[in-house]
Amino acid sequence: MKIPEFLNRDDYLQNPIMRRFLKEHNLEFVENRADYIKAIEEYAAQNDETKRETRDWLLKVVKEGSKEICYRKIHGVGEWHRDPALVESKIKEIYPDCPMKNILTYRNTGERTMIEYKIITNDDGEVNKIDFTFSKLFLYGETGKEGDITIFPIFIEVYLDECFVISRGKAKSTLYPYDENNRMLFGDKVNTMDYAISAINKIIDMFEFEADTNPKRIKNENSQMLYRIYEKYSFTPADVVEKVESQNDTVNSFVNEIFSDLQLDPRNKEKALLDAKIFVEKFISINGNNEDVFKEDRPAYLIKVSADDEIELTKIDTTSDKKVPLQCTEAFFDSKKSVVKSKKCKRLNLIFKRTDETYFSKNNPLVVQLGTHKNYGYVKTMQYAEEADIQNVLQAIFDNY
Repeated sequence: MKIPEFLNRDDYLQNPIMRRFLKEHNLEFVENRADYIKAIEEYAAQNDETKRETRDWLLKVVKEGSKEICYRKIHGVGEWHRDPALVESKIKEIYPDCPMKNILTYRNTGERTMIEYKIITNDDGEVNKIDFTFSKLFLYGETGKEGDITIFPIFIEVYLDECFVISRGKAKSTLYPYDENNRMLFGDKVNTMDYAISAINKIIDMFEFEADTNPKRIKNENSQMLYRIYEKYSFTPADVVEKVESQNDTVNSFVNEIFSDLQLDPRNKEKALLDAKIFVEKFISINGNNEDVFKEDRPAYLIKVSADDEIELTKIDTTSDKKVPLQCTEAFFDSKKSVVKSKKCKRLNLIFKRTDETYFSKNNPLVVQLGTHKNYGYVKTMQYAEEADIQNVLQAIFDNY
C-alpha cells in the first residue's frame, strides 16, 4: 500500500500521530519522517487486515490535524431529514454520479466532485449526522511560475441535533485553480475558507435548510457566542473570588469616601465599584507564579481576546504567551470592563486541553482561534487536533451559540 504523496507533502501526516501509530502496533521507532512513512507502508503490506486498518487510520487522519473549520447555523430541520431513505434519495437526486470512493482511491479532476457520503443514525434509526467528502485538483506554488498539482479535499458535516453545517479543510495560502497547463495567474489565488463555505451552501440548498447570510446579523450573533465562550473559560477561580469578596467592605468604604470627599456624581458610583473590584481581582490574579490556578479547573483557557466596543469607541486586542493564561496578566484586566460591558468578542484564541497528550510535547499545546469572516463563523486549529479534540471545540460552539 502506497500512501498518497499529498498526505505527506501537505502535512496531513504529522510526526506525533505517526509515532502513536508505530507505538500502538509495536513497530520499531525510527529516526525521521521518511522512515515513519516507510514503516507504516510496510505494516500495511503485511496482509489484507493490516491494509484495511491502515487505510481506515489514514482516512481518519485526513479529517483531523491542523484545520480550518467554517460553520453556519441552520433552521428548518424537518421530519423528512430524520428519515435515512428520504435523505439518501435526495442526495442521489442532486448527486446521481457520486462514485462513493474515498479520498485515497478517487481519481481527482479539475471539477469539484462529491465523492462520498455517509448517513449516520441514532439508536432509534433517525438521522442525526450526515458526512460528505468533496475533492478536486488544485495548483500550488508561487504566482507566475509553473505550479504543482495537489489534491484538496473538503469535508462537510451536517449536525441535525445541533442545527449546524460545518466544513473542514486544510489551511493553505498558496492554492490556485487547476489549469491543465499548470499555469498560475496573478490574482487567482484561492481563499480556502470561501471555497469551503461554497460547499456548505450547496448542502444547505440541497436539504432546503434556512440559514442567515446577512453579514451584520451573523457578526453580531457570533460575537455574542464568542463572549459566552469568553465567560465560560475565564471564570474567576473560587480561591480568587473568596479573596475579592473579603475586601468588599474596604472597596465600598473607599469608593463611598472618594465620592463624598470630591462630591462626585453618584450615578457613576456603580461603575467605580466595578472598577475597584476588577482592580482587586487583577492584583490578586497577577500576584506571582500562579498560572496553574487558571488552567486546572477548565478544559480551555484564553490567551488572546479581540473585541470592539462601538459605544466607547475602543478596540481591544490583548494577548499572552501561549503557555500563560491571559487571565493572570495585566492585559486581561485592562480590557475586562469593556468586554463585559459590550458582551461581545471579535476573536478568541484559546488553549484547549488535549484528550490524549501522550505523543504531544508540552511545547506544542493545541491553540484554537475562533472568529467571524464575512458572513460565517470559523475555527482554526493551529496544531494537530485529533477527532476528540475537534469535537470538544465544536461542542463549545454548539453549547454557546
